[in-house]
Amino acid sequence: MLKTTLAKSLFSTIALLVFISTLSAQQKQSFKVGEQLKYQLHYGFIRGGEAILSIRESNYEGKTVNNLYLNAVSIGLASSFYLVDDTYQSFTDTETNWPYKSIRDIHENRYKHHSTQVFDHWSRTDSSICNSSKTGKIVVVKGCQDILSSVYYLRSVMVDRKPQPNERFIVETYFTDEKFSLVIRFKGYEKVKTKYGTIECMKFMPEVITGRVFKSKDDMSIWFSNDNNFIPIKIKFDIFVGSVYCDLIDYKGLLYPIVFK
Repeated sequence: MLKTTLAKSLFSTIALLVFISTLSAQQKQSFKVGEQLKYQLHYGFIRGGEAILSIRESNYEGKTVNNLYLNAVSIGLASSFYLVDDTYQSFTDTETNWPYKSIRDIHENRYKHHSTQVFDHWSRTDSSICNSSKTGKIVVVKGCQDILSSVYYLRSVMVDRKPQPNERFIVETYFTDEKFSLVIRFKGYEKVKTKYGTIECMKFMPEVITGRVFKSKDDMSIWFSNDNNFIPIKIKFDIFVGSVYCDLIDYKGLLYPIVFK
């Protein structure tokens, strides 16, 4: 049961990372093509999985776009009990960071799922359209993000921003073929120890869904680097078996220098 929970927590890590504060026609950038972030999920000394986030240059319908890529896998003993090999991709505009297309390719034990979503943000003035391979066309919020593109969109939104304690942000995404809103609160500044040293971070708490994994809506915390990279450094899940952590273990290709002490 513990190893299964660890593997499933890895799958949900990125999904719960995401929130958007405001929509913007053009933003500063906090990342570049070639960036790669690697994370390890663990419960105490038990390693449950790994995830890699990367940015590649690609082409979509004649446009140069950012190809955001996430692969999350279970490792070690966890794979024996619950196999996870999930891949997400998003093709986004290089200026607005709005998605053109997203792909979900899920493999968890015997369960497999493949779907695509194509976004049209430009033909309507007051909203966007998402065309899902599973559910067809649906009207969504203007500039609506997919679950992966939201991470990078947020990072650019947060450049030079100084949120107030307990300030609330609302995510508007289209995820698992549904409109998905997430409320998240800024809790303050904390120093976080990593394998590279200590770094100052901004702590956020998303309101999670209680039930199967979480007992309280405040059972998750995320620490982002307090710099213009604004990368996730650490994630903590408080679940029924204790605390599960997801830690940054490797990085390269950042747009700005990152300072550990």
